[in-house]
Amino acid sequence: MGSVKNLIVTKKPTENSFGLGVFEFTDDYSVFDFGKMPDRIQGKGESLCRIGSWNFQKIKEELGLKTHFKRFIEPNKMEINLVRKLVPGRDEINTETTNYLIPLEIIFRNSLPPGSSVFKALDSGELTPEDIGLETRPEPGQRLEKPFLDVTTKLEVSDRRLKWDEAQKISGLTDEELEEVKRLALRINEFITKRADAVGLEHADGKIELAIGPEREILVVDVFGTPDENRFLYDGFHISKQVLRDFYRKTPWAEQLENAKKTLPKSMWPKPENLPDELVSAVSNMYKAVCELWTGKKIWNVSLNEAIETIKKFV
Repeated sequence: MGSVKNLIVTKKPTENSFGLGVFEFTDDYSVFDFGKMPDRIQGKGESLCRIGSWNFQKIKEELGLKTHFKRFIEPNKMEINLVRKLVPGRDEINTETTNYLIPLEIIFRNSLPPGSSVFKALDSGELTPEDIGLETRPEPGQRLEKPFLDVTTKLEVSDRRLKWDEAQKISGLTDEELEEVKRLALRINEFITKRADAVGLEHADGKIELAIGPEREILVVDVFGTPDENRFLYDGFHISKQVLRDFYRKTPWAEQLENAKKTLPKSMWPKPENLPDELVSAVSNMYKAVCELWTGKKIWNVSLNEAIETIKKFV
């Protein structure tokens, strides 16, 4: 399924009907599209599964949105409806196709924290300030007056930023469906932002994945609103996978990987070193603390402030 969760298929999807499966959230993690990293973050899988399940239940109850979520299975599993995975360029995808994963990641940005990929895109000319709704180049940490929606590929080796017309073309969406996709992204962004505000976090950016169901309805799928899918800050400090990116950016491996991506197949990319044990433990407590804050359920009774103070020594 991926580098951080396993998919157990109990019934395969067809063109006309959902399949059935279970996501098993592991303690593995990935940065820079590398795949599974060498360490495991204890409790991370359970934390993300609990947050993701809570979010799915809330957007159904409060917003009436359709999703693939069926139920949370303690401690780290989620039962879901399955759709087909059709790959642009290999499989036929058009406005009549049903029951498939929309091959896009829809990204919403409320601010541009240091490390945001937007700055690299601005440097390369891939984005302009006007694309983001600004007159001049933004500063790291700048908050946007209104959310900026971005879109990338989903099923390629590395995510590739797209223009909306290309995104529509490869995903088989009608004009109306494309607008609905954007509206859904903004509604979910607002939901996550409000919850983050309520628990003392700032929601900088995040992403959602969507699918077309058997009746051509749009569904929210995968998982969203977690410290892996989204970037949260606590008093300006990253409460997300970003802390692991920041640690590795200080090592030679990050640059070696960037260079390897340009010319080498994934099997030949350089391997990263392990994280320090103290950092692994602190990041574990960070995930657990955010889970307790977000869901309102005490499980581990860990301190977010203590975890942050330890992480700061490394990043």
